[in-house]
Amino acid sequence: MSEDDLLFMDEEETESKDEVVPWKILIVDDEAEVHDVTRFALSGFDFDDKPLLFLDAYSGQEARTILAENPDIAVILLDVVMESEDSGLKVAKYIRETLNYTSVRIILRTGQPGHAPEKSVVRDYDINDYKAKTELTAQKLYTLMLSSLRSYRDIVCLEKNKRGLEKVIQCSRGIFEKHAMDQFVEGALEQLVSLLFLDHQPELYSYDGLAVELKDTTRLKSLCSHGKFTTRGDFCLSDLPEDVRCIFKEAISQKKNIFRENDLVVYCEGKRRAILMYVDGHHVLSDLDKELLDVFTKNVVTAYENIEMYEKNQQRTDDLVAYLAELTECRNQFVGRHTQRVAAISAKLGEYLGLAPQEIAALKTAAPLHDFGNLMLPEELLHKSGALTDEEMTKVRTHTQRGADMLAQADQEILKLAGRIAQDHHEKWDGSGYPHGKAGEDIHIMGRIVAIADVFDLLACKRSYREPWPMEDIVRYFEDQKGKHFDPDLVELLLTHLDEFIKIREKLPDPENISDQ
Repeated sequence: MSEDDLLFMDEEETESKDEVVPWKILIVDDEAEVHDVTRFALSGFDFDDKPLLFLDAYSGQEARTILAENPDIAVILLDVVMESEDSGLKVAKYIRETLNYTSVRIILRTGQPGHAPEKSVVRDYDINDYKAKTELTAQKLYTLMLSSLRSYRDIVCLEKNKRGLEKVIQCSRGIFEKHAMDQFVEGALEQLVSLLFLDHQPELYSYDGLAVELKDTTRLKSLCSHGKFTTRGDFCLSDLPEDVRCIFKEAISQKKNIFRENDLVVYCEGKRRAILMYVDGHHVLSDLDKELLDVFTKNVVTAYENIEMYEKNQQRTDDLVAYLAELTECRNQFVGRHTQRVAAISAKLGEYLGLAPQEIAALKTAAPLHDFGNLMLPEELLHKSGALTDEEMTKVRTHTQRGADMLAQADQEILKLAGRIAQDHHEKWDGSGYPHGKAGEDIHIMGRIVAIADVFDLLACKRSYREPWPMEDIVRYFEDQKGKHFDPDLVELLLTHLDEFIKIREKLPDPENISDQ
């Protein structure tokens, strides 16, 4: 394969992405000496191999400012009496009730113990400890800091685990909403990254990602990528950088998730295919992180198998619709490739209208069955070259409802949509159409679209009983029928993008002998 098919941006030597983040300790006291003594007593202190980072506030207002800017403060050593007799208590209330910081450990230190009764303060202000400054020796302060940080760590860990489980549920719900394989894989990779960067914003964090389909043990197909990977189409495992290749090989051979210090591969195997998602640049994972990812992977596999089944059923439905459309064409010797053009023109109109991609796809699939009811009409009536009598016209008009009734019995949603199109594509915007005389937006939007596509193509076709209309006459007809026969907004789209619709007709011409029959 060429270098253009699989490119990797140059990798630069970088420092470890997992820097040691210190524990933030906020000292709130109006006496500078208290700050100095506290720093001295706790100098050299570390917990879980992380040092302390001291932040200093000399009033309640300064404390509020620092707290608002630092939601990850672990411990607060808080004086009670500062600019007012209850400054510290007001700060504690601000922390718990306004900022809603529940994890931070608050230790009240006071030089006037009787001023704020310990029992009521601890209870009413959600204080974690209450100490008189005179009783806090260096050893006791060390012990207090150790127990407070241990408590903070455990609370944060529990909160993170809870968020992780919530994120797994949220991510799983997101991927189960995907029905197209490409959307599913892209969404699964995004959800995986959001789970890995639970405490960060993934879009602001540097990472590299790659999702592939496993073709065999040595060949892969790129499905989506991020960062240094700029893959396209099929490629060989040997095309990957050596370190990435090794982890892919391990995941493929063991058929399971593989975790390394800063990268991982999630292995998802369905009944027909397997996909692998690689992410590099995340933090070191804990055992619980890995368990959460295993749960997420199982949900991805379930969703993956559902999509495989959906695609298989969708293919069967598409094949059935194609067969029914072909059957309809075979009944009418004049139809040529009319139904194919109606489908393509309808899809393009839907695109210009702003329909969602899945709606456009459904419209394109269902549109060829707009005249499905013709299967119930006598052959001599379908093939009559001259003008129809009133009685014959009445019979012909039954094809809309008969086709709709027949298609409405199907279980597949696409056939039900085809039934609505069959019923409504001869209705008119002003209410003068058939079979029910619907008007305006009471006519199904898909029926309104197909009505324009059907007439536009028929007028441009040559038939044994008439020549094709010149395009300028077709344009005049639609301008005249705007707001009468047809939805005026859709007519505007047709005429604005007329060249595109002419190109569709040119790409799907009738067989040479069709107009002579």
